[in-house]
Amino acid sequence: MLIAEKLRFFSFSIFICAGALSSYAEEKKEDSNPAPGHSHSGESFNEGPRQSAVKVDGTGDVHFPITTKWSRGQQMFDQGIGQLHGFWFYEAERTFRQIAAEDPDCAMAYWGMAMANWENSKRAKGFISKASERKDKASERERLYINAQEAYLADEPKDIKKRRQKLIEDIENIIHEFPDDVEAKAILAVRLWQFSRQGIPIGSRESVDALMQQVFEKNPLHPAHHFRIHLWDGKKPKRALSSAAVLHRTAPAIAHMWHMSGHIYDKLKRYAESAYHQEASARIDHAKQAGFKVLPDTIHNYAHNNEWLVRNWNHVGRADDAIILAKGLIDNPQHPRINHFGKVYCSVSLGRKRLSETLERFEKWNEILLLSETHYLEPTQNERLQLDRLLLISRAHFELGDKDSLIAVSNQIKERVNKEEELKKKKQDEARQKAEKEKKNKEETDKMVKEAGKASDGKLNYLRPAINEINVCIELLDGQKLNEDRAKKIKRKKSSLAILHLKYGDPNKAKELSEQAVNENQNRTVPLAVRINVLEETGDQASATAEFSKLEKISSHVQLDAEPFARLMPVAKRLGKPEDWRTKAAWRGQDFGSEKPQDLNHLGPLVYEPPRAPDFDLLGEDGSRISLESFSGKPVILIFYLGHNCEHCVEQLNNFAPLASGFKEAGIELVAIGPEPLAELAKAHDLCASDEKRFPFPLFSDLESGSFKDYRAYDDFEDMPLHGVFLIDQKGLLRWMDVGAEPFQDISFLLRESKRLLSM
Repeated sequence: MLIAEKLRFFSFSIFICAGALSSYAEEKKEDSNPAPGHSHSGESFNEGPRQSAVKVDGTGDVHFPITTKWSRGQQMFDQGIGQLHGFWFYEAERTFRQIAAEDPDCAMAYWGMAMANWENSKRAKGFISKASERKDKASERERLYINAQEAYLADEPKDIKKRRQKLIEDIENIIHEFPDDVEAKAILAVRLWQFSRQGIPIGSRESVDALMQQVFEKNPLHPAHHFRIHLWDGKKPKRALSSAAVLHRTAPAIAHMWHMSGHIYDKLKRYAESAYHQEASARIDHAKQAGFKVLPDTIHNYAHNNEWLVRNWNHVGRADDAIILAKGLIDNPQHPRINHFGKVYCSVSLGRKRLSETLERFEKWNEILLLSETHYLEPTQNERLQLDRLLLISRAHFELGDKDSLIAVSNQIKERVNKEEELKKKKQDEARQKAEKEKKNKEETDKMVKEAGKASDGKLNYLRPAINEINVCIELLDGQKLNEDRAKKIKRKKSSLAILHLKYGDPNKAKELSEQAVNENQNRTVPLAVRINVLEETGDQASATAEFSKLEKISSHVQLDAEPFARLMPVAKRLGKPEDWRTKAAWRGQDFGSEKPQDLNHLGPLVYEPPRAPDFDLLGEDGSRISLESFSGKPVILIFYLGHNCEHCVEQLNNFAPLASGFKEAGIELVAIGPEPLAELAKAHDLCASDEKRFPFPLFSDLESGSFKDYRAYDDFEDMPLHGVFLIDQKGLLRWMDVGAEPFQDISFLLRESKRLLSM
């Protein structure tokens, strides 16, 4: 069966990369009386997966024999190993926890949990200690794996490099004792690559490759092709082309196993082929998000994959598609832990950055101004992001010849400079006074004064150059020439500078810069299009023709009405080309690989689509019943709390209370749901801290925790409800969620984000 057909039948479960989670508390002894929502197995279990695992087709053809009493234990363990190989760490932990739930004496289930927390050593230590406690029930081979990981996670020796080296030696020993253990060889390969980035260089990459060839000899489609791509990615990517061609077939259910092939094609400047795999990864991720109700940024590598896809679509000329995807990243639900402007590698930050770059690269000046009035390019509290926004707007005004608006933007930035200079002076004066009071010498005083102004200097270092650039743009609109001194003050791409020199400066400089841009951006369509335009406009038609021939070869995906390409229509006509002059030749190389569908739409949506909220049927304190239909046409926030005896739950309800009017003004209903009888609901109201002595929103009973389970605010392993908050829009779509051991307490953030999401 083709991969495209297989993908229609995949079963998925929630997944998050353990490496992206926050640091965990030290493993504690099992608590017989934990706080509501907390695990009985210790704090490390609070942050991990808490819903049961299911069989997932397409996680890799691997086999790692273990000792287990559960009839499905071996099958599920093999699944977990495949998930580990695909860096699907959170989902791997869920699989291993399911085995432990069914067979508590299975030592390797806990070893698997430790492996799934490779970058969370505190949690991993807790898991490996549980595995060690059960070693007497494991085989000799299994004990070697447990001992190796236990030694690696030990506090001694203090030198982590020594422990890394010992782990390599311990895995080598497993291979020596059990030479047919294919998985040991795969694990050794990935550790050698990982440790090469952490102070233990690989002496011979060919040797590591030879080790993996032993794996492929036994299993040609082993997921270790993933590690082979990493091995050669930064050194000699061409050597991993054979792995890039088949990686998607080794574990097609794992989005990351599509993404990784894109690394190799990107390094080889084969951007269309790279984008293909990144698009597949994005669509698979989005399908899972919709099916299992998770926020996009909980997923390992998600934002990185999608922002890279935007970049590659820029390179091949897919302007509008790149804009759609960048907007989609901005549209994703924001969350104070995983997706907000203060976090660099997340949807909203990367989406905004890539959107700005794309709009400028394709010269969409009017669209920039339109989007600056929307949430896509809205003002932010982040000083650097706000400066980038104003600079982008200023460039749009300049390109459209709007001098007055350009001056207005300049004045906004000057106000920021003046405020920062005043703040710097104030802080330095205070530092000088403090130094005098403490009778510091001149050297110490100067150091204190300099230190006091550092933060402001950092901001002024990017605010002042922005004003300099805008001043140059104003001078150009006033008829001045773009000389060398002025050009140095414009911080734009060389292709953009080439166009400016063509229009306002020296045509020869335009040719020089456009040539540099092409040489520095091999196989990228926009710099080449700019180069052709510059050559044509400066009368060098022979060179323009030669460069046009190069562009044709990589033009499969070019959007002809995008400005850099639309300018080339006279060149195409001069050469007798058809209106659609793009090449019809295949953009896939002969080594691209088989069983890769032409169209990827069936894998999932291109951008995140919020799932439909589950229905519910709840009994209110006054005896009334409500369901999802009760709120048809109106947005509602469901607050799943764990009863009036839960101190943090009551704290959460009291945090919602003062902002209830704000939610009401926004047209949002608030509903609190607890797993307690009707008679107990009144006791929660009694704990309201306001003068009203009653929460300004209704409480409903879900004694059987049915809605908790439907909304996945439930621990299947320990059979107990969890804290949860969910925003449902007027169409019944689930727009925002938070589930965990602790109740969500940043209610002001939730109000702002709810307004943003509902306005889209």
